[in-house]
Amino acid sequence: MSVENSARDIALRWIDLYNDGTPDSYGSERFLELYDEDLKWREMPTRAFPAGRTGSVGALREALAAGQAALRNRHVSLRELVAETDRFALTFSWQATVASDAFAFLGLSPGDTMKLEVAQISEIFNGKIQRSTEYVVVVPKEGLA
Repeated sequence: MSVENSARDIALRWIDLYNDGTPDSYGSERFLELYDEDLKWREMPTRAFPAGRTGSVGALREALAAGQAALRNRHVSLRELVAETDRFALTFSWQATVASDAFAFLGLSPGDTMKLEVAQISEIFNGKIQRSTEYVVVVPKEGLA
């Protein structure tokens, strides 16, 4: 298998593993198996995290735990994937059902659907995601113009 195919395969596997949310659960952490323990993760600044977020797999686990407490039924729909050599870039639509008051600052209440548009750029080393940067945009309740 070529490196290009493996980067593409890893990206597609990420989508597959991530999409295990149900109406009763946010989803598991199975997708984290694709990350190197020495991961360098960065989420660019958002309204929820004005300074952005950075860290390793541990930081992703913390973000996941917060999601599991406040959201249900996560799902991503792939929009575009480009894989080349040791990296991939993808854009996807993300959504989950709000299960707490944690997102009231976005005008979202329990039962509402939270929607995001995400661009993720990741680098692969030894078959694992070693570096990943995410650009996240919240879709307003009324949708995109």
